[in-house]
Amino acid sequence: MGKKTIIKNIFSSLITQSIRLVYGLIIPALIIGHFGSNVNGLISSITQFLAYITLLEGGIGPIIKNALFKPLVNKDKNELANILETTDKFFKIIAYVFLIYILILCFIYPYIVSNQFDFIFTLSLLIIISISNFFEYFVSIKYKLFLQSDQKNYIIDNINSIGYILNLIVIILLVNLGFNIQIIKLVSAFVYLIKPLLLKKYFKKYYDIKPNKNSKYKLEKKWDGLTHHLAATIQSNTDIVILTIFNSLTNVSIYAVYALVTNSLRSIIISLTNGIDAFFGKLMVEKNNDINQKFNRYSAIFYTLITIILSSALILIIPFVSVYTKGVHDANYIQPIFAYLLIFAEFNFVIRYPYSTIVYAKGHFKETRNFSIIEPIVNIIISVVLVYKFGLIGVAIGTLISTTIRSFGFIIYASKNILNVSIKKSLFLVFLSLVEMLIYFGIHILIGNIFVKNYFEWFILALIVFIIVTVVTIIINSLFYIKDFKLIYQKLFRKKVKI
Repeated sequence: MGKKTIIKNIFSSLITQSIRLVYGLIIPALIIGHFGSNVNGLISSITQFLAYITLLEGGIGPIIKNALFKPLVNKDKNELANILETTDKFFKIIAYVFLIYILILCFIYPYIVSNQFDFIFTLSLLIIISISNFFEYFVSIKYKLFLQSDQKNYIIDNINSIGYILNLIVIILLVNLGFNIQIIKLVSAFVYLIKPLLLKKYFKKYYDIKPNKNSKYKLEKKWDGLTHHLAATIQSNTDIVILTIFNSLTNVSIYAVYALVTNSLRSIIISLTNGIDAFFGKLMVEKNNDINQKFNRYSAIFYTLITIILSSALILIIPFVSVYTKGVHDANYIQPIFAYLLIFAEFNFVIRYPYSTIVYAKGHFKETRNFSIIEPIVNIIISVVLVYKFGLIGVAIGTLISTTIRSFGFIIYASKNILNVSIKKSLFLVFLSLVEMLIYFGIHILIGNIFVKNYFEWFILALIVFIIVTVVTIIINSLFYIKDFKLIYQKLFRKKVKI
């Protein structure tokens, strides 16, 4: 059941991320085309400012999921009811904190961008964008975390897919009918309310668990988890916030277009880890002796795929942006150095996933919080110092350097203290992927960017690049991961292979 569920989760996640990718490509292009780069930059900036509160799930979420693993394995409904009630109370507090935070932003944020937009325009957009985020916290977070812990991520993904498709249709219609950006975002916010209501309905229908109103359950390590989250949230949103304050909304829009690409890539990569934390968490509860072998196979697949995905992105990102922003003349979106720095920063970020998954599944939040705190501090210092002279490139350098700290912290800690494997072996897998990326990048620089005229030409170029990179990477990695690749082949085709 575990393996089938993982495959189902990964497959549904890939579908959802594909729909999200289409949504993410179409909507900003519509906004830039109809309202300009400044409005797109404003929306991206507001979204990032709101993320400092709305992403709070990222800190407490792993704590809650870690607490749910054992009672789910033991089918202890009383314990599950207690945890859900505690979760519900916590996130209701967060919802009220969020309202206070929005109120504070209403007085401060419009003045930050007052030289580009009037107060009422900015204020109305800020309030509208916050609506769907608030209701998600107030209605559905506990159900979402429960389903993730029970390896039912595919339910969440299916509901998200419905939300993206409906929203895409509604926004395209409203834009083409000539409505203003406030009306478009308001209708979009109400469409998104469907998602939390569907999650709640599914939980009520398939789980006979009623929260215990008298629960005395306390979430252990929640402050350590919140520290992790706070650091991660600051890190994720630093670049756009710094550009908003110290630079311009035009550069925010340029950053957002490239971040659209990297975030889409990250979403695809996250799909490869969908449900894996719950899978390993339950293995640890059951004290399964086969964890390391399973982790090795997972790592071999993961690092092979991120090498293929990000190496291809290095070659394809500038041709894509040139087509995506064709006809836009209010900003220069062709920024090769910035693009390459952002892709390598993304590599430094995602290499942590197999190991951070193990750390969170094990519940080791306190033990790994220090390097998570250092990451955003380094990012802020470097970005603020460099943004004045280098603009976009300055904040990208800050991200590139800082992401290395937390990723290597996770890799070293998990290898030494949880998996009990050689740190050199773990780091070798990362360096192999990096070397492969650098080789592809070097060849790309020698050849130069191949500019295309339309999406069809870009698709043909992408297909050729992806096939070449995939074949070469698999051949190289199969030589270095020979034992793991043989085991993977055996599992896939049910054939015995000598190792």
